[in-house]
Amino acid sequence: MGKRGPAPKPLTCIQRFTAFRLVYRNGLTMEQVAEEVQVSRMTLWKWQQREDFAKLYEQEYRNMRQRMRMRWGRRRA
Repeated sequence: MGKRGPAPKPLTCIQRFTAFRLVYRNGLTMEQVAEEVQVSRMTLWKWQQREDFAKLYEQEYRNMRQRMRMRWGRRRA
């Protein structure tokens, strides 16, 4: 069985920024991040369900963890 509907459009600049902002939200809630990028919480949730958005988020999260390991070493709490 094939996919339904047209292929998703590429991520916009604001969607890409939002993925990075979610990684580096510094204690902000999802609602505050949504407000900052001027979208509703539902829109933010829908973006998070997109495969390309989720992949970008996961990649940036891994990059952030790698940078932290390089900077602080592999110390464990």
